[in-house]
Amino acid sequence: MSRKRTSLEALLRDSAEPAPPLVLPAPRPGRRPGVRQQTVYLPIPVYEQLRRLAFEERVKMHSLLMEGLDRVFRDRGLPSIGELRARAD
Repeated sequence: MSRKRTSLEALLRDSAEPAPPLVLPAPRPGRRPGVRQQTVYLPIPVYEQLRRLAFEERVKMHSLLMEGLDRVFRDRGLPSIGELRARAD
């Protein structure tokens, strides 16, 4: 049994009411307001050592990276992460 093909003209003629305008959802704010994501590329041995250290100390790799950044800031006489956060609030 074959079906009759619908023509474009028939579709346009049969659509009596216009289609509603396309409404796009408002852009969602980031999941973490006040935080910016940064990608870091680590050589595999560095990544593995960081991962192992985080596992052994039962902390997240992110915590160790933040600790390292805090030390870099301190060594250069810059405000600590805690001080920067306090200023932002």
